[in-house]
Amino acid sequence: MRNKIEEIIRVDQAGELGAINIYKGQIAVLKRKKISKELSEMLKVENKHYKKFSELLLEYKVRPTFLSPLWKIGAFGLGVFTASLGPKATMACTEAVEEVIVKHYLKQSDFLKDKDKKLYNITKQFAKEEQEHMNMSKAHDTGQDKAHKILKYGIKKISKLAIKLSEKI
Repeated sequence: MRNKIEEIIRVDQAGELGAINIYKGQIAVLKRKKISKELSEMLKVENKHYKKFSELLLEYKVRPTFLSPLWKIGAFGLGVFTASLGPKATMACTEAVEEVIVKHYLKQSDFLKDKDKKLYNITKQFAKEEQEHMNMSKAHDTGQDKAHKILKYGIKKISKLAIKLSEKI
């Protein structure tokens, strides 16, 4: 059980780092657009989540993933790429990532329910906040056309791979 809890804390801290850098990349491209205000608000929440999981790394004596430098660069690049495609692609990225993350947090919550009340409450609350981001992104018409569906599919696959790798490495 200790290993699973370490994986949860490690991967969640890495995921929040990734989210921060996606938003930073998007804001760098779209800073003069109306959408940047929403992105900045979501970034604040991701920073709060990252801070909490960074504290938990220390409290539970868990090492962070060795892949953090790669995730920072890759996530920033994904943010720049999607933002350069426009607001619809920007929010399609948020929708795709958050869909994966909400399911991920809820699965963790189920596991933690009777094992670690503190982590259970955190993952449950963060799932709710990430769901709010997903709902905000969907309000922007994230696209049902083939190109946006492919974009979202690819981002979901990348997110799932990052989760698997960050749990272990």
